Amino acid sequence: QIPGRHAGSCEEFCLLSVCVAAKISCKMSCSRGLKCCLNLNHVLVMFLVVCSLFLVDSLAMAKNVNHHRQDMTEGTCDGVRSFFDTINVTVPDRATDSGTICSGRCCSNDTEDELMVKSTNNFKQILRHHTRSLRGILESTATIFRENVIQLSLQSENKTLNLFNQVYRRMSPFSRQPISDLYQSIRSHISPNSYTDNLDIEKVVTNFFVSMFPVAYHHVVHAESDTQSSDFHVDYKNCLMHTFEDIQPFGDIPRTVARGLQQSVGAATVFVRALDRGADVLASTEELDSEYLTQKCKMHLLKMSYCPECRGVIKGRVKSCYSYCINVMRGCLTQYVGSLDSPWTSFAESMERLLGLVRSKEGIETVIKTLELKLSEAIMHAMQNGPELEKKVKKACGTPTLLPNEKSTIPDDRVQQSGIPQKWVSPPDTDMLHFLVTIDKSKEFYSKIVTSICEDEEYEREDKGCWTGDKIGEYTHGVMPTGANSQKYNPEVPLENPYHANAKINELVDKLINLRQTVANAISQHSNHIDSDKMQSDMAEGSAMWNSDNTDDSDLDGVEGSGSGDGGIYGRAGAVPFDTTRSPALHPGLGAAPAASGDSVRISCLLVVSLVSFVGLIASNH
Repeated sequence: QIPGRHAGSCEEFCLLSVCVAAKISCKMSCSRGLKCCLNLNHVLVMFLVVCSLFLVDSLAMAKNVNHHRQDMTEGTCDGVRSFFDTINVTVPDRATDSGTICSGRCCSNDTEDELMVKSTNNFKQILRHHTRSLRGILESTATIFRENVIQLSLQSENKTLNLFNQVYRRMSPFSRQPISDLYQSIRSHISPNSYTDNLDIEKVVTNFFVSMFPVAYHHVVHAESDTQSSDFHVDYKNCLMHTFEDIQPFGDIPRTVARGLQQSVGAATVFVRALDRGADVLASTEELDSEYLTQKCKMHLLKMSYCPECRGVIKGRVKSCYSYCINVMRGCLTQYVGSLDSPWTSFAESMERLLGLVRSKEGIETVIKTLELKLSEAIMHAMQNGPELEKKVKKACGTPTLLPNEKSTIPDDRVQQSGIPQKWVSPPDTDMLHFLVTIDKSKEFYSKIVTSICEDEEYEREDKGCWTGDKIGEYTHGVMPTGANSQKYNPEVPLENPYHANAKINELVDKLINLRQTVANAISQHSNHIDSDKMQSDMAEGSAMWNSDNTDDSDLDGVEGSGSGDGGIYGRAGAVPFDTTRSPALHPGLGAAPAASGDSVRISCLLVVSLVSFVGLIASNH
C-alpha cells in the first residue's frame, strides 16, 4: 500500500491492472517460445515507468497531506499571531486551556469571548452597510424628485406672471399675489418637513379663482375704460366672491385644474413622504441591538469567522463552506430582521406602481408645466362670455362701485426678473430609472443580503475541502429555504423566539404596512379618475421615465437612459458590494483552500489505462 493512500485507491487498482494484463499477455504468447519473455520484458519496462509516476505523485500527495495536517495541528499559533494582531486580539504565548467553542489552543475562553463580540459587531456592520446603501438611494431619490418639482413650480410661476404681464397687462398687478400664493401652496406640500396631513389642494385652487374673479370681472367690464386704474369697493368684491359658485365665471376650468392638481400633488407628496419614511425604517434597523441575536447565532458567527485561526490555520489556507454560510446567515437574519422581508417587498411593489403614476401624463410634472395655459384659458373664458357674465353679476350684486383713483391701492405692475431660466429644467429620467431598478432589486431585501455575502470569493461553493464550522471537510447539511417556518429547522441557527417577543421589530413592521397602505390609497384615488386602458399606457411610459408627449425635444438633449443594475445588489453609487472595502470582514483570515490532488490521481489513472491498452495491443500482435 502506498503511503498516504487508502486501501483500494486508484493507483493500487491500476497497478493490479498492469500486472493482470502482463500475465494475460504472457499466457497468450507462451506458445511462441522466447517471444513470451520478450513481451514480458516490454511489460516490465512499462510497469517500472508507471511505478515511477506513482511514486512521484504519492510523494507530492504525502507532502500536501502532511502540510495540511500541520495547518490544523493544535498549538502551532505562531503563524496566526500576526493575524490576531491586526484585529487587536492578543494571543498568549502558551494558552493554558482551549476555548470551549473553537477547541483550539490558540484561543482561550476569554479570547473566544472577545472574538464573539467582534464577529457579532462585524455582522451588524455588514447589515448596516447594505441598509445604508439602499437608504441612501431612497433619500437621494426623494431629494432629486422634490427639487425638480420645486424648480418646475418656480419656472411655471415665472412664466405665468410674464404671461399675465404681456397678455393681461392691466390686471397683472392685481393678479400677482393670488398667483404667487397658488404656487407657494404647491411647493409647501412637496417641500420637506412641510407635509399637510389633510391635503386640500382643491380648496387652494378654488380660493385662487374666487380671489381672481373680481380682478377678471373688472378687466372684462372696463377693458376699454380709463377706470382700469381704479378698483372695486371692498363690499362689491365680497359680493362677487360670495356669488362665485352660482355665477361660475370661469366655467368648468377651476374644477379641472383643482382635480388635476389634487391628484398629481397628492400622489407626489405621498411618493416623497414614503421615500423618506421608508429610509427611516431602514435607519431604525441599523440601531437594533445585538440582544435580538440568539446565542446560537453568535456562536456560529464566531465559528465561521475566527475558529480556523484559533486552531492555528494560517490565514488564506481554507475557505468557509458556502452552504454553511447560507444557513448561519439566514438563521441570524431571520431572528434579527427577517420579519421585515415580506412587508418591505409589498412596500417596494407599491412604490413601483406609484412612480409610474407620478411620472405619467397626469403626473405633477406635466400638470405644473401646463398650469399657466390653464389659468390663461380661464381668463379668456370670462372675457369671451363678458356680456352674459355682466348680466349675472348685475343681477346678483348690482352696478359696480369703484373707489376714487387716489384711494385705490394699485400694486407695481413691473415683474421682477428672478433669474429663473425660461427653458424647462431637464427631467430626472436617469435618476428615476435608477431608483426603479433599485427598488425592484430590494424585494426580499434581507434574503438577498445573505446571498450577496455568501457568494463572496471567501466562501467555497463546492462545499468540499472547506471549513464546516467544526473541521475542514465536506459540508453535508442541506440549505434551509427562507422563511420563518423553514428556519425553525435550520441545522446551525434554528429560529427560537417568536416575533411577537420583539417589540421594536413589530413596530417597524407596522410602519411598513401603514406606508404600503398609504401608497395603495394614493394609487387608488389617482386611478379613479383615469380610464383603465389609458392608465396602463401611461404607466408604461412612466416606467420608461419619458414624458415625450409633453416635453419639447430640445428639453431632452443630452439626456440618455442608464442603469444596468450592475455593481452589487443595488448598482451604481448607492450600492457597495461586499468586497475588500468592508472593514472588518465578516470572515477575515480565511482565503483559498489547499490545492486538491484529485487531478493528478485522475491523470495517473488515465495513463495506466492507456498503458494497459498498449500491453493488450502488443499481446494481440504477438
